[in-house]
Amino acid sequence: MMAMMITAIPVLLALAVTPEGCHKVQSETIFARDVAMVMPVYARVPGDFNLGYVLTSGEPRIWRGVDLERIAKNQRVDLEGLADICFARETFVPGAEQLREAMLAELKITSAKIELLSWSQQPVPTGELVFLRSGIQLAQGSGAAGEIVWHGYVRSAADRQFPVWAKARITAKLTRVVATAGILAGKAIQSSQVHLEALEDSPFDETVARALDQVVGYLSKTSLRAGAVIRRTQIEPVPDVARGDVVMVQVFAGGAYLRLEGRAESAGVKGATILVRNLSSGRDFRAQVTGKNQAMVGVATGDAEEVQ
Repeated sequence: MMAMMITAIPVLLALAVTPEGCHKVQSETIFARDVAMVMPVYARVPGDFNLGYVLTSGEPRIWRGVDLERIAKNQRVDLEGLADICFARETFVPGAEQLREAMLAELKITSAKIELLSWSQQPVPTGELVFLRSGIQLAQGSGAAGEIVWHGYVRSAADRQFPVWAKARITAKLTRVVATAGILAGKAIQSSQVHLEALEDSPFDETVARALDQVVGYLSKTSLRAGAVIRRTQIEPVPDVARGDVVMVQVFAGGAYLRLEGRAESAGVKGATILVRNLSSGRDFRAQVTGKNQAMVGVATGDAEEVQ
C-alpha cells in the first residue's frame, strides 16, 4: 500500500479543483491512482489501472460512482457508495507575453520589436510554447514591413504537439545598402557608389543586401538609380572567367596530363562548368573553372581526343 501511495504522489501535484468541482490533470489518461487522490478509498484498486481518457480540448468527463464500483469489483475490490468524479485536461490559451517570449527565444535578435495583431484562441494542453523559424510565413496582402503569420505549437509533457499561431509585425534595427549614384547594368559596383542606411526593418526579408561586402565588387544585373535599395537578386559576382577570355586548361586523362589554351565560350565563377574552345583544333569541350582564367577537365583515356 505504501508503494502504491508513493507512486501516486506526482499525480497529486498535477491535480487542481475547479469551482465546478472538476479535477484538472496534465495527462490525457486517467488511472485509478488519480481517483485515489480524490477518494483515498480507491487506493485499494491497482494504481496503474487505466480508467479511460479525457479530451485534450479540456472538456470535462465524469466517471459515475456506480461505474467506479463496478471497475473496482472487477479488480476484486468491493467498494460501495462512491460519488461521481470529474476530470478535465489542464489547458490554456497562450497570452501575448508568452507568445513574445517564445518568439524572441527563437529569433535571438536583441533589438527585435514584436507587435502582436491576433493569435489563436483555441485552448491547448499545458506545456512548452515553441515557435520555429520554419513556421514563419509572410502575411499575404499586407504592405507593412515585417508582418507575418507564425505557426508554432505547444509541446506537452508526453512530447505531443498542439498547434498555435500568431499574426505579428516584427521589426529590428538593421542596415541596408543603398545606391548613392546611378549604377549601370553589367558594371562592377564601386564603394563610392553605395552606403549603409540604418532603419527599423523586417528581419525576414533576405533579399535585401545588409552589408557593403555583399555588394562592392559585384556586377549589377540591372541599372540602378541613386537612392535605390540594392537587393541581392540584382547583383552577381564578377566571373573568374569571362566569355572570350583565354583560359589555361589542365587536362587529366587517365595517367596522362597535358595543358592547353582555350577560349571561353561562356562565363563562370570558380566551381562552375563552362564551354571552352581549343584554340589549336577548334573543338569545343566543357571544363570546370578553378580560378582566374584557369580551368580543369578530367576525361577517360579514350575521350582525351575530345579536348585536343
